[in-house]
Amino acid sequence: MGEHPIHGSDVATGGRRYRAFISYSTAADGRLAPALQAGLQRFAKPWYRIRAMRVFRDRTGLGVTPALWGSIEKALGDSEYFVLLASPASAASKWVQQELEWWLRNRSADRLLVVRTDGGIVWDNASRDFDWTRTTSLPRLLGKAFAQEPYFLDLTWAREKADLSLRHPTFADAVARLAATLWSLPLDELIGEDIRQHRRTSRMVGLAMASLAVLTLAALLVAMRGDRAWRLADRLATAERTDAEIEAKKTWSRRLAADSLNQQASDRDLSILLAVEGVRLYPTAEAESALRQSLAGDLEPALILPGHRERECYAEFSPNGAWVLTWGDETAQILDALTGEVLRELRGHTADILDARFSPDGRRVCTTGEDESVRLWDAASGRELLSVHHAGANHAQLSRDGTRLLSLAMGDEAILWNVSGGTQFARIPLGLSIGDRLASFAPDGQRLAIIARADPRVMDAETGAIVLELTGHSKSVRSIQFSPAGDFLVTASDDSTARIWRAANGQCERILSHAGEPSGVREAQFSPDGRYVATRDGHHTIVVWDAATGERVAQMESPELQ
Repeated sequence: MGEHPIHGSDVATGGRRYRAFISYSTAADGRLAPALQAGLQRFAKPWYRIRAMRVFRDRTGLGVTPALWGSIEKALGDSEYFVLLASPASAASKWVQQELEWWLRNRSADRLLVVRTDGGIVWDNASRDFDWTRTTSLPRLLGKAFAQEPYFLDLTWAREKADLSLRHPTFADAVARLAATLWSLPLDELIGEDIRQHRRTSRMVGLAMASLAVLTLAALLVAMRGDRAWRLADRLATAERTDAEIEAKKTWSRRLAADSLNQQASDRDLSILLAVEGVRLYPTAEAESALRQSLAGDLEPALILPGHRERECYAEFSPNGAWVLTWGDETAQILDALTGEVLRELRGHTADILDARFSPDGRRVCTTGEDESVRLWDAASGRELLSVHHAGANHAQLSRDGTRLLSLAMGDEAILWNVSGGTQFARIPLGLSIGDRLASFAPDGQRLAIIARADPRVMDAETGAIVLELTGHSKSVRSIQFSPAGDFLVTASDDSTARIWRAANGQCERILSHAGEPSGVREAQFSPDGRYVATRDGHHTIVVWDAATGERVAQMESPELQ
């Protein structure tokens, strides 16, 4: 299979630097132009790339230069397409007309795309030109530039919208249509690629979140033990604190922070302990920075597992940690976690596997493929136990008791299957939420929590009947999970909150707020013992909460994946 165009270099075809040059009036479209540029650069962007494509816009593409037109002319020559934000203001703009004149003189009108933001554009079939008595959005130098009526994108509605980002469905659709032309790809293929890239990025961020949350909890346990020792020593002290004592603690805290940084390369465990003690002694900025760096440092690999045909691949530990499940092409593998030896190969899919995971007891494996099949395997023998067809499915999971299988197709529906006969007995309409925590079986397997098109709901896993609806979030819900004991649920939403619910009656017990975070809370999950909840927002701030009280225990800033 050849490399997808979006996965390659973002240099435009023909060796040109930019995929598109955006020409516009700053007075008319000073807010829309940067939003359109950002959308094109982020749509279907692979997680490991800074941008999907290079797009030139005068405010971002030019440095401080006295030769302004010379720089713009060079950018025009380095661009594959010319995107005109058409409005009466741009039609009257001297700079827009000069840029258009250069393009028509040196390049082709076939590579000129029109996006109407204001005014009117009317084509006259008889004269095979624009009707200039009613066309107000285009300059007259475009007369007779097109052999036939050009298709243009209408964004006049966007001038009144506050949210011009890919989170706005209509704006995202407009960006997708323009990007499909710039990439010379079918629209449905580009949208499918965007969903796949979102899913891969969410998976990478989820893995990073889980690792950092575990390290944070471990550091907190060390800190709490150290805190108990400090309290005992503090009770023995008789003298009151003085300013001199506080200054001395600050000095020792900074020294411990410096020692922590010096130990990061040679002894990471000692580095973490020194930083924790520095924060405990006095939370100076240096000590807190050292703690974040020691927790976020790179880990040396203990074992390198074989890949899948040199493709991007994924991995998951079995619940007991003895096996590793890997996938990436049409075959999944179960390997020994200590030696990396391939123990079993799960063969049967005829296209790439999108998702694979162990059952809660580790005895079975669910796989979901691009061949639109969902399969269940015996982990001990590698034997296929069940295969069902679900168009568009990209995720599946098994209930703890092994009797129910749930498959999900984002933006379409989820299907609940009876494992014993492969029959379906419930279909649930889904929204467009992207992630791996769209559904969660209760530990006893009797109930299923799922994010539907309306409010999140809890269903009877035996009958498919709705038991509870969790009402309270004001925007879309991104993730849902039962607590390890099954008595609570936690949800994360675009309204910048996570909520803990009582599973028995759907009552909201606590609201965990990322106040002022416009990108919302993307994921929330319980710790393995159920005592803590970790949440992650759109800027990758991770917060650990006490699940019983709703108090913040720790906060960590994770560098945003580009």
